[in-house]
Amino acid sequence: MRKFIVTEILVIVALVAGFWIGKSTNSDTDYVRYYDKAEETWQKARTADTPPVTLDDEDQKRVREVRALYRQVFEKYPDSRWADDAMYQLASRIARTDEEVFALFRRLINNYPDSEWTDDALFTIAIANYKTGEGVKETEVLESANTYYDRALVLFNRLIENHPGSKLVDHARFNRAMCHYGKGQLNRTLQAFGELSEDFRDSDLIHSVVYYTGMIYTEQRKLRDARVEFNKVVSAGHEELTPLAQFGIAQTYFAEGRYDEAISSYNDVIQSDSEAKVAQDSHFYIGWAHQKMEQYDEAIDQLEEAINRYPDNENAPNSQFFVAQIYYVKGDTDGAIEAYRRVADNATFDYDTRRQAQYWIGHIHEKRNEADLAVEAYQHLIKEFAEPHQNPTHPSNKINENYIQNLQVSDF
Repeated sequence: MRKFIVTEILVIVALVAGFWIGKSTNSDTDYVRYYDKAEETWQKARTADTPPVTLDDEDQKRVREVRALYRQVFEKYPDSRWADDAMYQLASRIARTDEEVFALFRRLINNYPDSEWTDDALFTIAIANYKTGEGVKETEVLESANTYYDRALVLFNRLIENHPGSKLVDHARFNRAMCHYGKGQLNRTLQAFGELSEDFRDSDLIHSVVYYTGMIYTEQRKLRDARVEFNKVVSAGHEELTPLAQFGIAQTYFAEGRYDEAISSYNDVIQSDSEAKVAQDSHFYIGWAHQKMEQYDEAIDQLEEAINRYPDNENAPNSQFFVAQIYYVKGDTDGAIEAYRRVADNATFDYDTRRQAQYWIGHIHEKRNEADLAVEAYQHLIKEFAEPHQNPTHPSNKINENYIQNLQVSDF
């Protein structure tokens, strides 16, 4: 029995020894051919990726195969000359908003700091942080956005310092200044723009520097200085920035109460690029300018045309409400009620604006001593807009069953 056990152990030992010997031999063979196999895998990936796949490629199976081949290169052969190339190519074939892209780029930056792709990886992550900061600033407090601006600044600085010969350095310097602008550091941004103006004289980025200088002057209420900068952009004829600069000029006139000149400038925006977002906004601002000049009929016509043309513009809900207010100011209460009803009945408008409009319908009927119509409007308010207005002191919040009952029994 023992002899059998010993023999069995010897057999097992022999098998194990044979396994390790074989593994060692294969490993030595693999190691000898490491770089050859790496190149073979790289070439296989490049062949499969010819012509290059795109994110919306109809043949998604091919897309997945190409991605897998690129990953195989840097996962199996991380020390080969093609590893960083494969990592970058894989990242370039994934949507740049996908977290996997940033994971790959961070890995590229850390593992291959001397790669020709590292500057692009740094820039991509930095821009993503900057844009996130911009988005957060619109919905949250500035302090929350600053976290992302600061991350972007670190990465832009790293690119500038570690890759001085990169074609992305100028863009990094400009966007570094824009991070300070996003953080509300206006004087620091102007100082940075002043330094860049000299270096960017022959660069297309100079127009962006000039435009945002005008934007800062606008915020600082240096409206004449702002117009000077905006006019430089318009004179240069920059395709993308010209409509924005023209809109900036119009805004400075509006802020100064020079409404005729503002309207003329808003029309310049519309003629420059009728499809631009600022062209849409200009239609609304023209209406508001007419209202400021107490040209109520012109204001109503302009705003209603803008609302019909651009119902999805963020200015549409407030403008529709504003139209109702203009009708009320000019004494046309029937027009006001109809305009308010278009707000209250539009489910795409925000809740508070709709609730406020429904309140005004009842309020106008109440003021006109139309008790039954006022009660009907207020009952609709309670039923359809059960939650109170966000502003606790808003008059619509006082409308309840007791208020309605008192209205029904009171003498108008």
